[in-house]
Amino acid sequence: MSSPNVLPAWLAALQQAVKSSSLATVAQRLGVSRTMVSQVCNQKYPGDLERVQKLVEGVYLSCTVMCPILGEIRQDQCLAHQARSNVSSNPLYIQVYKACRSGCPHSRIPEEKQLKRPVRLQVEDETVELYQASRVIRRLRFQADGDDRELVKLLSNELEHVAMRLNQLLKKQGESK
Repeated sequence: MSSPNVLPAWLAALQQAVKSSSLATVAQRLGVSRTMVSQVCNQKYPGDLERVQKLVEGVYLSCTVMCPILGEIRQDQCLAHQARSNVSSNPLYIQVYKACRSGCPHSRIPEEKQLKRPVRLQVEDETVELYQASRVIRRLRFQADGDDRELVKLLSNELEHVAMRLNQLLKKQGESK
């Protein structure tokens, strides 16, 4: 039997992160104030809990969304892209900015702030498609933002993810024989 006071996984993950590091460290990783983290942990936050949930799920639970421009990205990164108000001359930033404001299913941007002339989005579904290494590398370089150590970490995580997918497919293929 489960108790009625069982915490959602994201809130438990947030509280555990605060216990294992500090309020300031967690707030910095999430890009929010220490006060907000404290209020959320104590279940007294009066603001947008859904936004906080997506941040925590992205940073601490590695929950992802399928961006029509960047491919699979963490939820917190999706929210960060939506929050960008100024885009540079980087064509990728401009594409992401426009996608966030053109009806992307993951966008939390209000309708009145959407583009008046939205771009067409090709939102990927969950169907199996060919692995596009060049697209993944472009996305990871973008995410690393010039930090070589971060790029190595992201590439390592991607390799583990690809290996897991490959092993699942090989196992499924072996079972069907």
